[in-house]
Formats: sequence, C-alpha cells, structure tokens
Amino acid sequence: MALANNDIKILLSNTSALINHVYWFEQDISEPHASSHRGISINYVDIKEKRDEFIRELKSTILNWIYSKSKYNAIYTDELLKRNNDHQNTNAYLLQVVDQKFRKGHPQGQFGELLLFNFIQFFFSAPPLLRKMSITTNPALERNGADAIHYTKRDENDVFIIGESKCYESKYKFNSALEASVKSIVNSFEDLDNELILYLHDDFVDPVLNVKAKEFKDGKCEHARFELVCLIAYNETFDIDGDSETAIKKNIESCLQNRWSNTSKTLYNGIKQSIISRIHYIIFPVWELDKLLEEF
Repeated sequence: MALANNDIKILLSNTSALINHVYWFEQDISEPHASSHRGISINYVDIKEKRDEFIRELKSTILNWIYSKSKYNAIYTDELLKRNNDHQNTNAYLLQVVDQKFRKGHPQGQFGELLLFNFIQFFFSAPPLLRKMSITTNPALERNGADAIHYTKRDENDVFIIGESKCYESKYKFNSALEASVKSIVNSFEDLDNELILYLHDDFVDPVLNVKAKEFKDGKCEHARFELVCLIAYNETFDIDGDSETAIKKNIESCLQNRWSNTSKTLYNGIKQSIISRIHYIIFPVWELDKLLEEF
C-alpha cells in the first residue's frame, strides 16, 4: 500500500519550538566513518545558555512521545466529555497521567529517548512507527529491542530508521557511550524482525503505519532501506567559555572535533562496512548534565 508524503507529514510532531533552543551543526569526520556526524547543544543567545527554555520545550513534547495523534485525540475527546467540555480540567488531568507514566528515578534513559524521538523527526522527517514509551512504562511488558523505530518515504524507498540513545551522566564517558551505542544499534538492527513480531498486533504501532510494518514482516517491501541513528548525550567538561555567542559555538564544535579525534580505532571491529555506512551520529554534549537531569 502506497503512503503519500502528506500522509507521513501529518503524523510528525511539531519540533520547531524545541529546535529553536538548540544549536546544531554537521561535521566532516573521516574517523570513525559514518553516514553523518551531527552535533547538538543547548542554544546560546549572546553569552546566555537557554537551558531553562530548552527543558520546558523538551518536556512539552512528552505527550507526543507517548501517544500518536489519533490515540491522543480519542483519549482527549473521551475525557473532555466526562468533564462537561472543560478543556482546562482535561488538560490538567492528562498531564497528571503523563507524569505517572514516567519511570521514577530513571531520568537519564528517558531524557535520551525523548531527545531521540524529537531529533529523528526533525532530521529525517520520520514519525515513529513504534512508540516505545508505552512499552517502557507498562510493567506487564518486557522491554525489547531498539529505543526508537521510525518510518518515512524517500523517493521510492520505504525507509525504516532504527534509533538508540545513550545518556552518560558521569565525566569522561564519551568513548564508553560511543562504543555502547554502536553495539546496541547493531544488535537492534539484527533483531528488528523479531521485535516487530512482538508488537505488530498491539496498540504500540501507529495505525496509519501498521500496514508498512506488516509489509516489512511479510517480505513485501520491495524498496526497503534502513538508517541507523546513534544519539549520545554525555557530560562534557571542555571549557567553551567565550566573549560572544559565535565564539562559544565555535568552541562547542571544536570540543566535538576533539572527541572524535580520540575515539578507539577498534570501534567497528567485526561490523560490516555496509552497516557502518548507514550509521548517523547525533552527539549532545551537556555541561553539568547531572543538574540538567534534576530539572528534567
């Protein structure tokens, strides 16, 4: 079944407000080789970091992370009727429901997964095929596979985007996070068939995209393509202080350039070149990550 580009665009969450509070850039990195290397940090206006605004906008995307638009609209309509069309009361109730769905005491994992959810949509125009947040918060279900599976259409290709997020609060853990991320994304790619079988007939697959998941499972995707996204959020200590916004952002780029130049030469040992060529890195350094996670 063919899906029009507009059908897919309708499913995308709006990320514009969040993206306004980050600074992102692409880098030309030869080692380690990958399809792309992107860096993202909390944005600066002059010498002021937009930290509080970033957290507020990231948290505002939680409802989209948990519910597809059709599912949310159905829930909202049902709760609104129970409350005699009181929209404020309904909104307040649903925010409490969302708060209860968060895994208490696990801010690192959820922070990284929420970033991944938003950045895949922004950079790849790909809405989530499978919503892992609902699985993560359901104690009756065992968590399996990738942190994110998204879908988009590119020319004649059905593009399945598999994502893994790693968030390391400790200092000096960039290389550890990188190695863990690569290992996880390869495992998730290899286990994709089994994962879709587990969730295909549940409510976790977007109903509009369910047909694409079934076509993939049944071997009917004639032009399938896979892209692998590794998001790494980590605690950075490199001094980026500068006397202007331009200077600070240049220092952030230099910081990541330095991190890439000191990665392990054995990072890709045992991994096929065809898989390496599909990896996209999204690196998110945070200064005082522990404090940011407390706010999150």
